[in-house]
Amino acid sequence: MYDLVVLGGGPGGLSVASAAARLGARVALIEKHHLGGECTYSACVPSKALIEAARLAHRIRKADRLGIRVAAPEIDFAAVMERVRSVVSHFAGSDSGESLKAQGIDVYRGSPAFEAYDTVLVDGNTRVSGQRFVIATGSRAAVPAIPGLSEAGALDNVSIWKLNELPRTLVVIGAGPSGIELAQAFSRLGSTVTVLADSPHILPREDPEVADRLEVSLASEGIAFQKGVEVTRVAVRDGQKVCTYRPKAGGEDREVSGTHILVATGRLANVEGLNLDEVGVHADPEHGIEVDDYLQTRSTRIYAIGDVLQRQMFTHAADREAEVAYQNAVLRLPRKIDYSALPWATFTDPEVATVGLSEAAAREQSDDVRVFRADFADLDRAVIDGLTDGFARVFTTPTGKILGATIVGEQASLILQEFVLAMEHGLTLADIASTVHTYPTYSGMARKLANQFAATQRGKGFLQTALKWFWGFTPRAEESASAEAPEPQAEEPAASAGHNGHGH
Repeated sequence: MYDLVVLGGGPGGLSVASAAARLGARVALIEKHHLGGECTYSACVPSKALIEAARLAHRIRKADRLGIRVAAPEIDFAAVMERVRSVVSHFAGSDSGESLKAQGIDVYRGSPAFEAYDTVLVDGNTRVSGQRFVIATGSRAAVPAIPGLSEAGALDNVSIWKLNELPRTLVVIGAGPSGIELAQAFSRLGSTVTVLADSPHILPREDPEVADRLEVSLASEGIAFQKGVEVTRVAVRDGQKVCTYRPKAGGEDREVSGTHILVATGRLANVEGLNLDEVGVHADPEHGIEVDDYLQTRSTRIYAIGDVLQRQMFTHAADREAEVAYQNAVLRLPRKIDYSALPWATFTDPEVATVGLSEAAAREQSDDVRVFRADFADLDRAVIDGLTDGFARVFTTPTGKILGATIVGEQASLILQEFVLAMEHGLTLADIASTVHTYPTYSGMARKLANQFAATQRGKGFLQTALKWFWGFTPRAEESASAEAPEPQAEEPAASAGHNGHGH
């Protein structure tokens, strides 16, 4: 009998299995497809490889603004896709499971199903027994029930990587992160792209101001958006796939056609065939597996992590959940999952990155929320690079505790990480303000926001008040009440006067 049996060989499953094996536990891992999961084969890895190719093509077209005049790039789409597949192969490595076996993990190939609380059947004939189980079977693309869609044929996050010819016109159904990332990538590579969204904003999870700012940027590149619409049917006409849609607020039917359709309307949990009812685990594809704060199901032997939960659909979320499941299932040391400092990013250009609460959610929790904002147009490195589109906002308590942050702009996902670190370890904006930041870098955006907070704190506290009294310093606003001059806004403190804040 194994100490731990893991169902699913994606990032989360591999992580918890490896951690248990390092401890010396007897571990089995069951996977019916590829080790590495969707992230490696059809999500994170291939999409970012495609995005980078599209980003380079776009930068070449815009090189003249830096004084560099070159011919328009020639896109060899088949070569682009071949390079994408080679990157996937690099990350996938050997799918034989030899590296896992070297760690002491027994790998079973096939479809698992629970036979009892302590046993699963692989392909209906091989019994694998264990003390504890972790379900990490992931998710798949949700295909909407639109009349005519299946007959017309549509791409999803798996089939799109089989393309060798660039779609002349592409209709993207769905405006979440995956749909928007691929819409921009294909547009930059030469496709004419239209996005159909059932939400009033793209990226509906994001702050509307952030989503609207990104939409303006994408629209300037030629992407068309139809928001707040419902796709009612799809038909093939004159070699084109025609999507009929209707405004959800009411109005007449409209049409948009494309040579290809990409469906990016969400995910469904892979729970079918696991025979979870047999062991008292509640689950369905739309809502995923039900777990408590310890990631434990209704069966005390069985835990679940990753996309199959239908919670936070990110690889790094699965990694964090794997840590918690490992501690609870293997070490038997109770630990709750905490998503409060879990970041997420959409890798468009400009990027969008968020952590914690939105401003609206923060104000629901407290009447005293401080909001600090900085624009990329005021960040030296962004000005130097000519990448000034975007802004950053951070929401805090009066003491500088970070409640949330959201950024749209160049390297947003990297800038955000400083706030994530602070939230994870109980640091405040004051701590970030007192940290040296290399100049000139995009990390200066975090410094700008932190220094805004620091400026509001100067002159407060017993020591500052005593020194101000001792030296006879008078606040500027008190110098002349008759002048009625407005008090200046708090600004970022100047760097050393010798070089006006600029490094070499």
